[in-house]
Amino acid sequence: MHRDRFELALKQLSAHDGTLFEQLASAFAVLEFGELRTVASVGGDGGRDARLFSPVDDDTVIFQYSVTVDFAGKILRTAERLKKTAPDARELVYVTNQEVGTKVDEVKRRLRKEYRLSLDVWDRAWFLDRVNMHPQTEEAAESLARIKVDPLATSALGVSSTLPSLSSSEEQEAALFLELTFGDEDRHKGLTKVGFESLVRAALRDTDSDNRITREVVHERVSSMLPRGREYGDLVDGALRRLTKGALRHWSQSDEFCLSHDASLLLKDRMTSYTLIQQKFRDEVRDRVVEMATAENETLSTAETAAACGLVEAALDRILLDRGKSFADALVASRISDYQSESLEPLIDRAMRDRERAPSKKARQIVSYVISSMVNNSHGVTRDYMRGRLESYTLFSLLQATPDVQKTVVKLFSGGTIWLDANLILPVLAEELADDENRAFTRLLEAARNCGISLRVTSGIVEEVASHMRRSLAYARVEGQGKRWDGDVPFLAAAHAAGGRNTAALGSWLENFRGGEQPLEDVADYLIEVHGIRIQELNDEADTADIELRGAVQEIWYEARERRLTKFAPATIQILVNHDVECYLGIVQRRKKENKSPLGFNSWWLTLDGTAFKVNELLRGRLASDPPLSPVMSPDFLLRYLEIGPLRGQISRGMRSELPVMLDVSFLEGVSPHIMQVVEQVRAENGNLPGRVLRRKIRDTVNRLKSARGRIADGGVALVEQEVLESIVSSNGQE
Repeated sequence: MHRDRFELALKQLSAHDGTLFEQLASAFAVLEFGELRTVASVGGDGGRDARLFSPVDDDTVIFQYSVTVDFAGKILRTAERLKKTAPDARELVYVTNQEVGTKVDEVKRRLRKEYRLSLDVWDRAWFLDRVNMHPQTEEAAESLARIKVDPLATSALGVSSTLPSLSSSEEQEAALFLELTFGDEDRHKGLTKVGFESLVRAALRDTDSDNRITREVVHERVSSMLPRGREYGDLVDGALRRLTKGALRHWSQSDEFCLSHDASLLLKDRMTSYTLIQQKFRDEVRDRVVEMATAENETLSTAETAAACGLVEAALDRILLDRGKSFADALVASRISDYQSESLEPLIDRAMRDRERAPSKKARQIVSYVISSMVNNSHGVTRDYMRGRLESYTLFSLLQATPDVQKTVVKLFSGGTIWLDANLILPVLAEELADDENRAFTRLLEAARNCGISLRVTSGIVEEVASHMRRSLAYARVEGQGKRWDGDVPFLAAAHAAGGRNTAALGSWLENFRGGEQPLEDVADYLIEVHGIRIQELNDEADTADIELRGAVQEIWYEARERRLTKFAPATIQILVNHDVECYLGIVQRRKKENKSPLGFNSWWLTLDGTAFKVNELLRGRLASDPPLSPVMSPDFLLRYLEIGPLRGQISRGMRSELPVMLDVSFLEGVSPHIMQVVEQVRAENGNLPGRVLRRKIRDTVNRLKSARGRIADGGVALVEQEVLESIVSSNGQE
């Protein structure tokens, strides 16, 4: 018996299913205690879970089977009634389909003290651990699953309303089957094969040996899932030919097909697991909605809670579809720089605009916070569910854009060298403060290295990082003297405080990266030793660029910096401009030796800087000839590339599960001194809590404050870039 199938059956039991649960529980209990007999009906509710049972040869042990959600209250009421109906009872075995765990520890103490009863709980986990220990328990569990799970799975396979962002039922079915199969497929298999085999399975989803369909119908059904006006015949026939080796049965004389018996069972199992994961995801959404409402002192009715949960799910689904489609569009158009990492706020705004009825301000704030917390701080089943949906939408969008997905994807570079901007290094440093599972940027770079990608920085970028550290220390000194800090708090200082640390300890933490004597060398050594990021200059290559091109690129960067930082001297701004020009043009010139296609270049610049993604377009109005192809790549594109590109087979299942679903850069937005005051207050009031709990409280407080202000950073990192420049200003003594 598949564990997921049985777990879903247990979760589907409702207050009206007392008889079903009693039959199941009895089959398990008889193996432990032998035959049971009814000893009392203690309830006034008339339900099956009001009955009590006892082993034939032991009146001191009482069993109660119950599907009641309020198990603590049910146990206490039962104990009270047992004083009259079974005064000799010494042990109560409470058998339930609910997940109990340690939630009744206090109830156990009360039963021992007030009723002289010991309590043994057989909950959902107890059943799951024992389901395959005996043929009798397997049969009982399978009987329940046939009643509670099979209709559910069949219904879900027929109507894919769980993908609300797709308009037609055919598109929903296609995306659902991609989601069901992509994660389990051989990671080395071509994406075109994966895609069309999934679509063929979707076309044959309701077939068996008595209900076959012809090749022509298979073609029609697959074509209805994809854009009209294209020829898919050879691709569909190829998928049919491969699948008839196991997953399909083929009647050659009539040229008809159906799913094999084993494939049908596998499909049901996958659908069961999917439905269970989806339920757990929705439980997590509900928990976070309730948590957010409580933190904001809001009282939500059952209907309002359900509406907020639905809004979160619909908005998140829309965001995942948009991310998948943006990646596919950039890939098919060979314009990687068209795909940028975005702060969640604009993505949520767009998702909200798609709603027929605009949500209230309260609902909007709850949705914003919950989505942010789920993207940034989800693990296990919740993260797997979101990842599966995003991968499905990405592959579906690629199939919509071009039938031969593999031909497009193989153009992507394999290996290569990536230079990192300072706005990528700073988050990696900040993640030293986070728990292992919350190091999104660190995990991304680790996966890139494991796939053979070389990571590099220039000395100029190291200088920016070291200067930012100096500014962070200046902030700590100002705060320590009780003075007012002018402007937003430096990013690393804000990250340190958000990690639950005292500002006075910032200097000690920064010693992990640098000392006081040779900070540049220390930062460089740290990057090499801990993250495998080596220094490699690009000045020599950049100097070989055409004078007209170099001048135009310098103008674009200088104008952008000047607009953001009007109060600083031109010489100060020029420091960062030189670093930017070196990275941009240095990589452009390196590519002349690579002689690759637009997607196949081996040299890239990984950055979050919004200006970097605009340079190529801005050059078109300044150069007499076409500008060189942009060398810019966003970290979110790199993440999608690692998961769906030619290197995906090199990422282990364990590493894949540790990668973020998507990269939210909103945490790079500037933190005001006011928010820092609130952070310090939360830290002071909760200093006795474990570090992990304290960090969560601070994180949630900052997220709520940001959600409330509704602020969107320019490109997600404009303020961090400003902080870096200000750091260089302060270190050079310039104004």
